[in-house]
Amino acid sequence: MLSVKSHRLWIAVVLCFLLLTNFSWAQVNKRFTLLKANETGIDFVNRIKDTRNRNILLYSNFYGGAGVGVGDFNNDGMQDLFFAGNTVDDKLYFNKGNFHFKDVTRASGIKNDGGWSTGVTVADVNNDGFLDIYVSRELYDNKPKWRTNLLYINNGDGTFKESAKRYGVANSERTRHATFLDYNKDGYLDLFLLTQPPNPGSYSKFSGTTLLKPEYHLVLYKNTGNNIFEEVSEAAGINKTGFPNAVSVSDLNNDGWEDLYVANDFYAPDFIFLNNKNGTFTNVANEALNHMSYYSMGVDVADLNNDNYLDVFVLDMVAEDNFRLKSNMSGMNPDSFWKVVDDGGHYQYMYNALQLNNGNMTFSDIAQFTGMAATDWSWSNLIADFDNDGLKDAYITNGLLRDIRNTDADKRIGQYITETANKWVMENPDGGDLSIWDILDLNEALSLVPSQALKNYAFKNQGDLEFTQIAEEWGLDQESFSNGSAYVDLDNDGDLDVVVNNINEKSFIYRNNSESFSNSNFLRIELSDGNNKPVFGSRVKLFTNGQMQVGESTNVRGIYSTSESTLHFGLGSIAEVDSIQVTWPDAKSTVLYGIAANQTLKIQSDNSETVDKISMEATPETNYKEITTTFDIKHAHVENDYDDFEEQILMPHKMSQFGPAMAIGDINNDGLDDLFIGAATGHEAALYIQQSDGGFEKGSEELWTKEDDYEDVDALFVDINGDGYKDLYVVSGGNEYPVNDLHYVDRMYLNDGQGNFKKGAILGVGRMSGSIVTPADIDNDGDMDLFVGGRHTPHYYPLPATSMILINENGQLINKTKDIAPDLINIGMITDAVWDDYDLDGDHDLIAVGEWMAVTIFENIDGIFAKNSIPELENTKGWWFSLNKGDFDNDGDMDFIAGNLGLNYKYKTSEDAPFDIYYNDFDGNGSYDIVLGYYNKNKHYPLRGFSCSSQQIPGLKNKIKKYDVFASLEIDEVYGENNLKNSLHLVTDTFASSYIENRGDGSFKVRQLPNEAQLSNVNDMAISDLNNDGHLDVLMVGNLFVSEIETPRNDASNGLLLLGDGQGSFKPIPGHRSGFNARKDAKKIGILQNRGRGIIVVANNNDTIQFFSAN
Repeated sequence: MLSVKSHRLWIAVVLCFLLLTNFSWAQVNKRFTLLKANETGIDFVNRIKDTRNRNILLYSNFYGGAGVGVGDFNNDGMQDLFFAGNTVDDKLYFNKGNFHFKDVTRASGIKNDGGWSTGVTVADVNNDGFLDIYVSRELYDNKPKWRTNLLYINNGDGTFKESAKRYGVANSERTRHATFLDYNKDGYLDLFLLTQPPNPGSYSKFSGTTLLKPEYHLVLYKNTGNNIFEEVSEAAGINKTGFPNAVSVSDLNNDGWEDLYVANDFYAPDFIFLNNKNGTFTNVANEALNHMSYYSMGVDVADLNNDNYLDVFVLDMVAEDNFRLKSNMSGMNPDSFWKVVDDGGHYQYMYNALQLNNGNMTFSDIAQFTGMAATDWSWSNLIADFDNDGLKDAYITNGLLRDIRNTDADKRIGQYITETANKWVMENPDGGDLSIWDILDLNEALSLVPSQALKNYAFKNQGDLEFTQIAEEWGLDQESFSNGSAYVDLDNDGDLDVVVNNINEKSFIYRNNSESFSNSNFLRIELSDGNNKPVFGSRVKLFTNGQMQVGESTNVRGIYSTSESTLHFGLGSIAEVDSIQVTWPDAKSTVLYGIAANQTLKIQSDNSETVDKISMEATPETNYKEITTTFDIKHAHVENDYDDFEEQILMPHKMSQFGPAMAIGDINNDGLDDLFIGAATGHEAALYIQQSDGGFEKGSEELWTKEDDYEDVDALFVDINGDGYKDLYVVSGGNEYPVNDLHYVDRMYLNDGQGNFKKGAILGVGRMSGSIVTPADIDNDGDMDLFVGGRHTPHYYPLPATSMILINENGQLINKTKDIAPDLINIGMITDAVWDDYDLDGDHDLIAVGEWMAVTIFENIDGIFAKNSIPELENTKGWWFSLNKGDFDNDGDMDFIAGNLGLNYKYKTSEDAPFDIYYNDFDGNGSYDIVLGYYNKNKHYPLRGFSCSSQQIPGLKNKIKKYDVFASLEIDEVYGENNLKNSLHLVTDTFASSYIENRGDGSFKVRQLPNEAQLSNVNDMAISDLNNDGHLDVLMVGNLFVSEIETPRNDASNGLLLLGDGQGSFKPIPGHRSGFNARKDAKKIGILQNRGRGIIVVANNNDTIQFFSAN
């Protein structure tokens, strides 16, 4: 046994050893280890230096970097690496094992002629069993030879022969990257090129010219089968022009044919080329996507949630950090934004887009929900299971050599050039034929632009669409200017290593240490056809313990790069795979059972056959079918053209587009439901009367023509005058008219029993922009009284509005708010409410929600409604849009479901870091200003940037002279602590749509609804037992299409079915299984009885009314 003395000596010796060997406990515990160049032998540096003829001011792509290609080029079982260089030579390294590599560039015949290489594509082009290399080149506007693409055909002996011209693919039209695919399934690899227009910088001769010309279109080469390629771009329908940065080839609609997603930079929208199976493609991006990134960079496609539908992840370049966000972006231009949309483009925002595949060839962007929307100036994204837990993670490269979009720097350069040029002209009045760089000092100009290396990002997939930023914990957080990247198992140990091509720094080789972690089992699958024919487009499904993973054989990923072709599946603790199904390009399948983990499995297609495919698709619990095109009612809501932001520049969203109103009821007592649809200002409402045969006739239009100058936001059929016929109450809303205008007065239309209506009177009704109306006999006199919600004070957002209680006295509605509910005066921006006896004392209480409000209960105490303080609801301040009730846990009292903004919006909030708003006349000019606040890294900042903030308050420019100063200031430093204290201040605690359980004793428990219900705001919901199991279910609709343009619109909702279990929990059923797909700007939902069945009616803003039948 060691003595204390000797024990201490032993510890000292060990510590000295650890220090001398640079041992790091943290390094051992990291998922990845960054290996040094002297360990690996890879010393490649993509060195960039600005010169007078080649610099960032002349070429916008000058700092774009280059890619890396992975492949076993000498068929020795080890993956080799090819690095593309911009101003340096391309390099090829052979893998000698154990992370040791040998530079074989010269010996292998790789050509280096001074060209600008960007993309690397690896594939067996000629089907000889050896991988070839295609290098994409660009930049040089006057020297096509240096931007001509190269094709290195593998000789099979470690050498290559450049053969692009011979094969017909020596394109010289500035190619960023390329991908091979077999788009026509003829067994030969075809080639698709991302060709670009000239890439001018701010001071290029091309700057300001029209670049999207037909001659710069994308290029598709068809392989004729004899090692000759012929261009078929036009014939294939793929000859569109954009600024393409990246492409992914995947079967996006699960029809067995390869489609293409093209990520376009700048204002050119992304393309989704759907394979028509006949040699042609159709761009369906506008129909498939609700919105997209603006500066689209890298793209990768994979099944992130293991539902057998491939999702699309596209990168942009917006910063997560407040300082970089506000100093590097001057703000979006509304006129430019809407011009792109109006010209047939799309809604494009400067955020990453994670497009979740809805299973019906539509996608919903959930990047904000996952926390992956802002990763700074990002380039390459890789989706793969890096920790072998069965869920695909994401790795993102980041960084730009100089922040060329820094707003202050742009001004400094402009000032420098103007002053220097003017001085030169004054000193040289005779002029001369000179370059701009004969006058200017390039180094001095570039010194005005800041440079900041950035950390790359890594996100761990936690399941259920949730991700955690984990770069630091995994050891992937080195600061750099990183571009192309690839994943590959370099040491054949069953985990994915990462390779990164950096600018002005040695490439990163990250060793994955997952083999030393517990629960890191894996299965790797190599596919081949046995005859060297391509297997791109093959899909593998792997089944374990009732769960499924999906992998697809494809060519390129991220940006400029080719990752390994082996399909990698993490298994966690699972030691055996239940079954594997491979579906080959010819639609035949191979199925294997009982496969041991921790091996590389080689599967060939030459012994496959047509077999029944294994399916994990559950039988739909409820099946809806859209019948809009065949239903008897054909109606579209049309909005008037009104710009709310002209009055209040910094409003977070418009307040004028919350219609249409909708009401369902039997207006003529024939036992049949009729339908009223309200209208926007300047348009006519419509009444549809159901006939005995189930058809509908449109009611008289005369009244609605006279009433077309109102904005109808809610409606209710209710018998007010006691004649036995349902009258119609319509809430007036909107934001088009001045405050207190007569057009905000609600309307009461009395029914003559034949479906004819005439206008009645409401006594003492306010001139407020309203939101909802809901009935209850609150005074127990046998007739219906009404609560009417006040939505907002027009043109004075976010001032609170007054809501009303209208008491029915002998058929006359009288405003009794001051007498029986004074707490409703200026209560807030009410959006919805329900009546319920929540405390079971035998009377009607009022539960209301609103924007910037908590879930609020007004307790009925002897006929007087008083705001009640309930501890469980105190911290529920949010942007609530809807509320409904039902006994979801079958305990005899009513519970509530409240629809909030959701967790997929740019705005984030919590009790500790609230999203908030201040309203005050900050500059003393008599006009009140909006200041939105948010927290970033525990500091409180203005949400909006300097450009739009100073547009609202011009005096800020006198106080703050530079964008980076504004970017560094917290909200009180910008606007003044006293000014903020004296402002109307509203805060939020939560944006999560929630289930509110009534405990029956006057208390509540608030729980977040499933994640699928958080992907957009919830505007309305229908509650019923929709699958006849005795438990209440929920159909919800939502979206908010009218956000200010710097905030991506809330459009990820497709409608959602939540099946209740009778215990207060809900199971989300996606639209491709339920058949319910309502992806428009849905404001109302109801159930209309027609021909003995319940028809789901969805009223959409500025769009067609939808109808769904239950089968």
